[in-house]
Amino acid sequence: MAFERLDVNRCEDRFAAVLHRNIYDFVLARLSPDQRVLEVGTGLGAFTQELFAKSGSYTGVEFDAIACGEARRKTEGKAEIIQADARKLPFENAKFSFIVCLEVLEHLGDWRAGVKQIHRCLQPGGTVIISVPYRRTGGKSKTNEHHVYEPGERELMSLFKELFIKVEAYYQYFEETRGMSFARQFRLRRFFGFDQNYADLSAGLPHAMSKIHISQQPKGMKMGLILVADGGNK
Repeated sequence: MAFERLDVNRCEDRFAAVLHRNIYDFVLARLSPDQRVLEVGTGLGAFTQELFAKSGSYTGVEFDAIACGEARRKTEGKAEIIQADARKLPFENAKFSFIVCLEVLEHLGDWRAGVKQIHRCLQPGGTVIISVPYRRTGGKSKTNEHHVYEPGERELMSLFKELFIKVEAYYQYFEETRGMSFARQFRLRRFFGFDQNYADLSAGLPHAMSKIHISQQPKGMKMGLILVADGGNK
């Protein structure tokens, strides 16, 4: 397993910070205060403190000891945060009603084991939200050494539909015009003068970041895949 420690509240990479904040807000909008929450992969605890404050009960799991300690510190030691492997969750079946696993599966290698453990720990009628970098087909990241294997959309959806009753797919995307999409797909961005749009996005400039959205019907470049599994277990 490869470690990638990112604290969006202190991160100088505005692009990464906005992407994560976007997903955090998506999750919080679906979280009710009576939920029994499990966060798989707390990292440094940037989102942990928000989940802990807004859930009925909270448990976090983190593989890395240093990150685990930092996540505990962010909740002043009040949250239950366990050092454990996402592929071998140390909980009984059907313990949690709301499970969050954001930007974790791509670090596991055996991501299928992680999904199956999440399924095992979910209560009937519970909700799971996971997010991964968007890929049409799975593979090792060429740009992030910490991403051992990024699951592809089809294989991830297939496993979720095998395990859960209801699965909804959402996409985090950068809004594009039709011309921009055409130029990107055919590697003609420079020819049509669109290069600066993507340079501004990578630099995290506010006007570019304002065009990042989450929707079931993306209108631009897909960057992330979010699956919401609801309605209980098969």
